This record gives sequence, structure tokens and C-alpha cells, in this order.
Amino acid sequence: MARIKKKYIITAAIVIAALVLGISFINRPKTVDTGAVGDTGGTPVETAFVQKGDIASVSAISGKLEALHQVNVVAKVTGKVKEITSQVGQPIKKGEAIFVIDDTDIKSQLDQAQAALSMAEANYRQNRERFENAKKDLERGEMLFKEGAISEQALEQMRAAASDAGLQVLEAQLAQARASYDMALKQYKECWVASPIDGTVAYINVGVGETVSPGVPVAMVVDMSAVVLKGSIGESLINQVEKQGSIDVRIPSAGDTPFTGTITEISPAADLRTGLFGLKVLIQNPDGVIKPGMFAEADLVKDSKKDTLFIPSAAVISKNGEKYVYVVADGKAVYREVATGITGDGIVEILSGVKEGEEVIVRGQHYLSDGETVRVVRGDGQ
Repeated sequence: MARIKKKYIITAAIVIAALVLGISFINRPKTVDTGAVGDTGGTPVETAFVQKGDIASVSAISGKLEALHQVNVVAKVTGKVKEITSQVGQPIKKGEAIFVIDDTDIKSQLDQAQAALSMAEANYRQNRERFENAKKDLERGEMLFKEGAISEQALEQMRAAASDAGLQVLEAQLAQARASYDMALKQYKECWVASPIDGTVAYINVGVGETVSPGVPVAMVVDMSAVVLKGSIGESLINQVEKQGSIDVRIPSAGDTPFTGTITEISPAADLRTGLFGLKVLIQNPDGVIKPGMFAEADLVKDSKKDTLFIPSAAVISKNGEKYVYVVADGKAVYREVATGITGDGIVEILSGVKEGEEVIVRGQHYLSDGETVRVVRGDGQ
């Protein structure tokens, strides 16, 4: 009896285990066939169609922008700053004062020079009048001498009085007095330290009460009506770039829309150190949104062609001096030797080997052989 009972218990355990295994098999996750491993549909590749359109080969130049004109402002007389008449960032016209130097001492020198000039002028006028009268007396004296009315000695005295030697001395004294006055006046005017150009005040490195000396930069004015991008290009491009040609300039800090630049200068000789030719691009800045020091990049067109065949550059394989692509035809990779032309931004011109609308492999082609079955996993037509 015990033996039969034990047999039933074992049988029940086996049945229960079988049920558990069956339920587990039914409820296990189903495997998704991705085709990545063990797929017999061919090698997965990505493709793109051969297209027709415009293509351009460009060379980028980049650098920091500079103001069209940037001028250091220096004082021309020594003295203490009496007043600051402008502010950093303020537009300023040529001749407008940036700051004023105390003119007390210089004004005194100017007054003295003016007094000396007035005295020299009066002295000259007075003596010139005497000289004119002496010339008239000499004319009469010569007539009287011919008539025997006066002696030769008296005539010589008249000639001495009418001589212009004394007048020349007075003229020299007057010129010297006028030069001294002009110098004093110039120094007086230079107490108003003015902007030499139209522009914007970039900085002022002096304060009220500080002493300035001639020749020491104390302020800067920049003309930002236009900015300049300086760059360099190689010899392969120098003869293809035209002066006054327009190009697009990208300035990320000034917005997403490209600015129009004009090539204003091309160096006729290469730099001995770098072997590159200097180039300047002028960008108009009427709204002042472009600031000197911003980063800019411009594309110079080396060559361009319209309505030509092109494909992604990634599609072309170069090996042993040959260039070729794989074209998808009837589910297979077909080897095609190609001739290329202009290389653009991620694309290359095709001169021969493929036709418009054909599907070329752009990824996965390095592992293929001619006639191999492929499966397009992504492409222009997917």
C-alpha cells in the first residue's frame, strides 16, 4: 500500500514539473529577427541616388574681425585732465573732444604771445609809414639835388632813411612774433584732445586730475562702419580669387544669416614663412551688430559647375589609383569605375561611370565584392 502511494506521489511530481516547463516555454520572450546576424537577405548597406545639380569647390578662411580703422589717441601737450567729455561706446565725430586738459598755464602763454604780436604789428605799421614817407622825401630830394638846392650829403641821408634794410628787420621781428603766437594758439587748442576720425570711443585710460604726456596713448577710437577679415590662401587658389569679388561671411555671434563681404586686397607675393598669400575681406556694418574681435569664416570658391552629376563623397572608393563605386542593381552590388571632378561640401562630381537616378552604396561598400547580394537598410528611397 505504501509502495503504491509513493508511486502516485512521484507521478504527480513529474506531471507538475512538465506543466511548469510547458508554461515557461509558452510565456518566454519571442526572438525578433533584426537581420543583423544570421540573416540570409544579403549584406546590409546604405545608399543614395545619383543626382544632378550645382556643385562648388570652396576653401574656407577664418579669423578674428578687425575694425576698418583703429586709432590711438594721444595728448600733444603736458598737463592735468580737467574734464572727460565723452564715454566709452559713444559715437564721436572727427574733431570732437574726448577729454580736456587744464589750460591755465597755456592760456597765459597765449596771452603773452598775443601781446607780443600786437606790439610787433604796431611797431611794423608805424615804421612802415615812416619808410613810405622817407621814400617820398627821397624822390623830392633827388629833384632838389639836380637843381642844386641840397647837398650830396643831404641826399645820402635821405637815401639811408628810405632804405628797406630797417624794414626787413621789422618784418622778421613781426614774423617771429606771429610764429610764437601761432604755436601758443596751437598748444591752447590741443588742450581739447579730439578724435582724429569718425567712430566710436573704444576706451579712455585717463581720469580727471591725472597728468598726461605727449605721445602716450590714453584713448582709442574705432571706425566700425565696416570690419575686415584677414586670412591666407594657398598658391592653388591665388589665381582663382578675384579682387572686388563678393563672398558670404558667416559670423555666428552676429546672427545666423551670412553677411556679404568684398575682397579688397590680395597679396601679390607669398609670405616667406608660411608660403601663403594674404587676403582681406571687407564687410559693411551699418547697424553696428558686428563687433571687432568676433570670429568669422568665409568660403572662397575655387571652382564651380552647374547642372552636373554628383554623389556623396563617401560613396567613392580609391584603390591602386582607381576610383570606383558600387551600384545597387536587382539586389546586388555592381562594381563601377568612375571619373570624378569638383569636390564640394560632402559631395563629388561624377564625370563618368554612373547615370542620374542610379542608387550607389555610401556605407558598407568597403566589405563588398562585385555581384554580392545586398540589403538596403537605409537610403534615399527608404
